[in-house]
Amino acid sequence: MKERNRQKSQVVAAMQLFNFILLVLQMWLFVGSLENALRGDFGMALPSAAASVLILGVNIWILLGVFRLEREP
Repeated sequence: MKERNRQKSQVVAAMQLFNFILLVLQMWLFVGSLENALRGDFGMALPSAAASVLILGVNIWILLGVFRLEREP
């Protein structure tokens, strides 16, 4: 039983690390599109929004995975 709990905590830690990487990517997209918008170039807005929606989907998938891990005996 302890081995299973240890594996679960390692999986959750890996998910948190991946989520942090996604957060950094999200911030990079935001800063890049904001800089372009301030210059008057709105060409990056739509691709950045699409990437943000994709990152949101991945984060929801990770959250559902954590909930699934907590429900397992």
